[in-house]
Amino acid sequence: MSDATLEFLRSVVGDENVSVTLADREAHSLDESHHPPHLPDYVVWPDNEEQVSRILAYANEHRIPVTARSGGSSLDGNPIPVFGGIVLCFYRWDKILEVRPEDMLCVVQPGIVYDELNRQLARYGLMYPPAPASHDVATIGGMVNNGSGGMHAFRYGVTRDYVLQLRVVLADGRILKVGSQAAKSASGYDLVRLFVGSEGTLGIITEVTLKLRAIPEKSAALAVFPTVEDAARAASQIIAAGIIPGAMELMDAETVAFANRYCNLDLPESPMLVMEFHGTPSSVREDVEVVKEIAAECGCTLYQPATTAEERENVWRARSQAHLAVKELNRDCVVTIGDIVVPISKYPDAVKMAHALGKKYGIRVCTFGHAGDGNVHTDTIARRDVPGEPERAHQVHAELIRWAVEVGGTCTGEHGIGLGKREFLELEHGPAVAVMREIKRLFDPNGILNPGKIFLD
Repeated sequence: MSDATLEFLRSVVGDENVSVTLADREAHSLDESHHPPHLPDYVVWPDNEEQVSRILAYANEHRIPVTARSGGSSLDGNPIPVFGGIVLCFYRWDKILEVRPEDMLCVVQPGIVYDELNRQLARYGLMYPPAPASHDVATIGGMVNNGSGGMHAFRYGVTRDYVLQLRVVLADGRILKVGSQAAKSASGYDLVRLFVGSEGTLGIITEVTLKLRAIPEKSAALAVFPTVEDAARAASQIIAAGIIPGAMELMDAETVAFANRYCNLDLPESPMLVMEFHGTPSSVREDVEVVKEIAAECGCTLYQPATTAEERENVWRARSQAHLAVKELNRDCVVTIGDIVVPISKYPDAVKMAHALGKKYGIRVCTFGHAGDGNVHTDTIARRDVPGEPERAHQVHAELIRWAVEVGGTCTGEHGIGLGKREFLELEHGPAVAVMREIKRLFDPNGILNPGKIFLD
């Protein structure tokens, strides 16, 4: 910590917008993952883009690490300032700057929370669809930085499919506007997609233009199965039949049990698919009935439609709170979440493999996730006081990732690489990692932007 740096930061943003207190530094030293916290040296709340530019130029000149932060709900250590330095906080940047219904787009600041954005968009009959499970706390800036997906991703796509334009401040303080507000473009390199999912290692995002969709007619249904493999097989059969649900989420029996306790629900504690159907009233009714038939063929023991908003909310509460339920009800354990994605045909095998690895290593495993797009979340529950158990839990995730990559999948569908998956980058991408490193050096030659993330060194 340097007096000169502290004086500079205060001169840029004002005394009240810089903190070096232990309480503030601790509050900005961690995220929602199992990774250990690291204290930043300075916590800074900039007011505008020009201040961000000046701070980055100074930090670049003096080789001071800078980590951007908004909601802190990341699940793989993405915003943890592992080398200290400056944390730039954007959760006060929570405004919708413009909504253009006729163009189906909006311009927002990075700190706006997903649910709040959609609450305000609803008055126009519009929505931003991806729907991460942490929708009540996840910010748009965090979603863009981590390339987030979500529960509606199967039908609508993920974050990178909706980002039209970005304003970004580079490590040396230069301010860029990349992309356009047109529906499509073939102009030059696609820098927007380069920044989306880069975890703040290439630049700091200060403004986002998002494509929007019209709010559809909705219905939901719950399908309960004897085994988690039956549920996963039903998901594959639904997709093979050409049905594209608005969402199709899997939960195994243990996940449902945790969700029931945490959310005070009484769902059947058996493997299930939680589904939402979007479209016109007639198409939604048809999808509900066709899926009922497919589920029955796969051994479904209970098929329960939910047509009212209240019924849909009850159906979805368990799934959206699944990881939090597992984490909060196992506070004496290390709970680690994974998010592999596999080709759709391999989805039942992925769920089966996750549970087989749990048995192999003697680790409790909960599986849930976005069955529509092949995204399996695995929560391993490892007791801290049992020697070797956290290490065996890591082996569960490591072997599952290796298997996923072997069958054509990826180590992460929406949480990013962060700290936890750096060891698998070469496995998945091979020589392309060297090119990624060259891109990093081009944008951030002094390595000040969120150092320690994505790459092992």
